[in-house]
Amino acid sequence: MQKFALTAIAAFCGALTPVAQAQEAPGAGDAAAEYAANLDAVVILGSSRQDQTALKSSAPVEVISTRQLEETGAVTLNQALQKLHPSFNFAQGQNAVKGQATRAASLRGVSPAYTLVLVNGKRRHTQALLQGTDPWPANNVVDLNTIPISAVARVEVLRDGAAAQYGSDAIAGVINIVLNNAAEGGGASVRYGSYSDGGGATKAVNGWKGLALGEAGFVNLSVDYLKSGQVDRSEADWRQRFPVGDSRNDTHGQEHGTWGQAGRENISFLANSELGIGDGTVYGWLNYADKRTSNYVNPERLVIGTGLPGDPIRDNTSNNLGLYPDGYQPGRSYYSTDWAGAIGYRFGEESTGKLDVGASWGRNRTSISGWDTSNPSWGAASPTKFDYGEWRSSQLSITADYVRSFSPAWAPAPVLVSAGVLSRRESWGVSEFGDEAGYTNGGLSNAGNGIPITAASGSGLRAVDGGTVRRRVKGIYVGAETDVTERFQIGITARLEDYSDFGDTLNGKVSGRYEASSALAFRGTVSTGFHAPSLGQLGTQTTAFTSNWNNTGLGLAAPGQTRLFRPNDSRAAVFGAKPLDPEKSDSFSLGFVLTPDTDTSLTVDAYYLKIKDQVIVTDALRGAGVTSAFTSVGLPGFTQASYYFNGWDTTTTGIDFVGRKKLRLDGAGTLDLSLGLSFLDTKASKVKNTQTVNGTTVTVVNDFRVRDIETGIPKNKLVLGARYNYGAWTVDSTVTRYGKYTYNAAAGAANGNHDQTFDPEWYVDLNLGYRVNSHLRLELGAQNLFNEYPDKYDTTNRASGINPYSFIAPNGAAGRFVYAGASLIF
Repeated sequence: MQKFALTAIAAFCGALTPVAQAQEAPGAGDAAAEYAANLDAVVILGSSRQDQTALKSSAPVEVISTRQLEETGAVTLNQALQKLHPSFNFAQGQNAVKGQATRAASLRGVSPAYTLVLVNGKRRHTQALLQGTDPWPANNVVDLNTIPISAVARVEVLRDGAAAQYGSDAIAGVINIVLNNAAEGGGASVRYGSYSDGGGATKAVNGWKGLALGEAGFVNLSVDYLKSGQVDRSEADWRQRFPVGDSRNDTHGQEHGTWGQAGRENISFLANSELGIGDGTVYGWLNYADKRTSNYVNPERLVIGTGLPGDPIRDNTSNNLGLYPDGYQPGRSYYSTDWAGAIGYRFGEESTGKLDVGASWGRNRTSISGWDTSNPSWGAASPTKFDYGEWRSSQLSITADYVRSFSPAWAPAPVLVSAGVLSRRESWGVSEFGDEAGYTNGGLSNAGNGIPITAASGSGLRAVDGGTVRRRVKGIYVGAETDVTERFQIGITARLEDYSDFGDTLNGKVSGRYEASSALAFRGTVSTGFHAPSLGQLGTQTTAFTSNWNNTGLGLAAPGQTRLFRPNDSRAAVFGAKPLDPEKSDSFSLGFVLTPDTDTSLTVDAYYLKIKDQVIVTDALRGAGVTSAFTSVGLPGFTQASYYFNGWDTTTTGIDFVGRKKLRLDGAGTLDLSLGLSFLDTKASKVKNTQTVNGTTVTVVNDFRVRDIETGIPKNKLVLGARYNYGAWTVDSTVTRYGKYTYNAAAGAANGNHDQTFDPEWYVDLNLGYRVNSHLRLELGAQNLFNEYPDKYDTTNRASGINPYSFIAPNGAAGRFVYAGASLIF
């Protein structure tokens, strides 16, 4: 890989040689203008300066245009960014785990929880569902896919620690979504596609309309609709499905479950508006999204063992013969409703300073249900659909930001001073409990074998697990930026915040940029960061059964209950739990910007990011000491405990290359070339592997989880892009390479015997566009043009044969997706 990477960089750098300006082909002017606009785009992120462009920033910032997002062929914002940005990681899940409900993305190889998301510069709220995306621990994260792509004017990505500038969460970087502000015109598009190997039929429709409001105001309306079917890439279930003697066993090897990407149906709406009032501007936006995600979990067959009489391995008691005489595969669905908005007033002028006073609010509700399922202990009387509960979260942020330029006598250049205050309220809790039939004993006996008393696709929230957690945050920040000389720029920011549950935190950032020449500049930053544990980590408690109900024990306490405790629960202290500490970070970056001409740029940035006291969940603690500890705190019948705790530190080092080059082809059109290359390496330290509970040594963090955080995502990612424009035609191609990554198996965890390293993966995307006239554009494209798949799981890592591919594959395992579409501008 290193040899190839050096070759790719060398080839790109060779293209940095200035090309003589030539006459452009018809239609190439728009593309050239957009290219120049991207290079010189004024960005909000990383600075308070109003003249700051992406290439002039002291921290690495990229600007991604609407056109770039659209030509990826992606139908969601997250998926489009994954294809365009080398530091962006967005694993494509392959089953019905919670990671398919909110599919968050990360920067610089760390948890999505450490990336702050802004919309028009205002903080976005997180989702209510506490969930993990392997290899990162469970957290409450932002769902970018609630924002219509049609509402996006551009996306700004800051790859740098920025907690001092923007507050908690901005440890790895910031994503700012800038909304469409057109006061006239409109657009609509439709796209249909499906996978060559079957499934995933996708319909995407979106549109926007700009309306003038007063003399200088606007209202811009956007709506997106997406519906895609499930993708099934399962293979034969190698387990015996029917008892011995059943003729259907002759074909049991042909029986498949369903294993692949979830089906989904989303609709989202956004209205963005501004209106001049007095000497200032009132602004605001409102966003609504409704999302449904559905998929299957592992199938239930009739037998677990051989099916022979006397087999010590019992019949599959998870089955319910009264409802499913031939076995069944239960399903699981996630339903999310999301509201968000902002309103504010900005006014002022250069001489007196500019003030922006605003408020942003967001609310999310997420529920889970099961279908085609049953609680076997209820027999034929069992419901086949269960509601498992609903979670809710909300956030209200009020901010005031002031910026003014001063020209003190002692300074060689004006000093830009920024200051602000903030107040934020957050809430998280359980809004609905699960159906009791999903986790209670229906009374059915299964002589000698016991029987489960929970639904096959999940149990549900119980009243004992309910609760609400709230937090208040107050803060103040101040910053200054100036040009010390004509070539040297420096910026300093400090932020003091007070958390109602974690006290005060002071963070700072120093940034600098030195222009060695008109074509070469060096830049660097040093910063500290802070991330409070999410409210979901603080407030989540779950109770479940881990073994069957014995038919001789009807009416008695069920054996094998498990409890995920809240960290501050006094009863959890006996297992080693204690109140959580906040996570803190140190970040350094150093790089250079090369711009030999207006058509060329190359940025290289190396970084170091250390995150201390990361919050993770323990393994299930079990053993005689754990069982007796449960009894000592008044919870007899429980056998397994877990809780969130500060489990390890991680150190991530890496380097990012981002290059752009426009070639003007002497009357034959234009060719835009791009390079994105990211290397990273993560190491965990200060890991608490074991502890003692009532004389029993228990595993707190298994070794495979440490290996997972270190090797579970590719250590390098290459994105090569080429866009050719001639007249009405455009051809846009992207080649993406993901480096090696490892599935770290729980089986054989002590020595890693079952760990599996996957070979590098190459994918090619192609989009062919034709502009019929100034209003209509047609497109035909393919993602994963050559129908590539990742390596298959080793036999030891398959659950039952039906799951041939890893759920951590960075580009999924669905094969080639072919689509066609049309877009209209009016």
